[in-house]
Amino acid sequence: MRYNRRMETDDETNNQRDQAHPTRRALLARASQAGLALGVGLPLVEWLAGCGEPTAATHHAAPIPTASATPQPTPTPDTRPVTIAITGDVMLARSVNDQMLATASGDPFPFSATGAYLRGFDLTVGNLECVVSTLGRPEPKEFTIEADPRGFARVAAAGFDIVSLANNHSGDYGKDAFLDMLTHLPAHNLQPLGGGANLAAAHAPVIRRIRSTSLGLLAYSEIGPENFAAGPTTPGHAWLDPDAMRADLAALRPQVDFIVVFTHWGIEYQTVETDHQREMARLAIDAGADLVVGAHPHVRQPAETYQGKLIVYSLGNFVFDLMPGYEESRGNVLALTVQGGQLLDWKLRTAVIGAYGEPAWA
Repeated sequence: MRYNRRMETDDETNNQRDQAHPTRRALLARASQAGLALGVGLPLVEWLAGCGEPTAATHHAAPIPTASATPQPTPTPDTRPVTIAITGDVMLARSVNDQMLATASGDPFPFSATGAYLRGFDLTVGNLECVVSTLGRPEPKEFTIEADPRGFARVAAAGFDIVSLANNHSGDYGKDAFLDMLTHLPAHNLQPLGGGANLAAAHAPVIRRIRSTSLGLLAYSEIGPENFAAGPTTPGHAWLDPDAMRADLAALRPQVDFIVVFTHWGIEYQTVETDHQREMARLAIDAGADLVVGAHPHVRQPAETYQGKLIVYSLGNFVFDLMPGYEESRGNVLALTVQGGQLLDWKLRTAVIGAYGEPAWA
């Protein structure tokens, strides 16, 4: 409440006395004349203390009656469904990186044709299939891919909220580069999934509450090298171990309405899932997952339902260069509509990869 009453007196003696020993009323008058919004800005007791008026600690004044609080109506829960997009592999290195550096800051490449669609979802998730850093040296493996940190801004501008680090390329330049990437992602409002500074952090879920629906996400990789996996005190990703996944799901299940498990598995360029993929997907659902979605094979693999729950074995590539074959140059984006613990709708939208690994809708 703002006080604007002016205090006036014709008694010169009283004015002089108030100047020497101001009363509480005189101080209130000064506050009004100074234009102070009492109760909105500096608390009155602090303002009075600064002016020499005794405070509650030293002056026992009668309590000022306050109006009883008006009961507030209980807000109506926002039960509108939540929309989620999940993409396959996003690889920002090699020719993708060269083209990204050749374009101006703020250019949407490599999401020029797809960013508007991805930004239309409440939550967008992708597999970040590279390390984004300037640190480290290549690990002794056949393919190592590292992208310039300018890639963070491109991914964020395309609408991504969460990126999985549980893959076989996030550790390509060693633990220091992995930790550097992990540290910089949040500065771009990108939340890492399936990777952390130690084993516990790597297995920690990402939990998001959107309107009245709470979502939990976990991510795992079972593609070597296994030394990319986090250790008790070392950074890395979450390894797909059946017992660990069961424990993670058991801990997460009471906290959220809907659980997504994002896996990095399968055999490259094989368009049908393996028996092992099928076994692990069903294990995840039996342990409490509501949906399982995979990547890594660089091609799309089938979808099925098990116990009424959706499994998409591989989304294929999304941003990836050097993929000239028909299947390799096509990837799916999984679009979900979820309300509480129910999957209301889902569909797959196909993208075709063009020059410099950039996707466009088929």
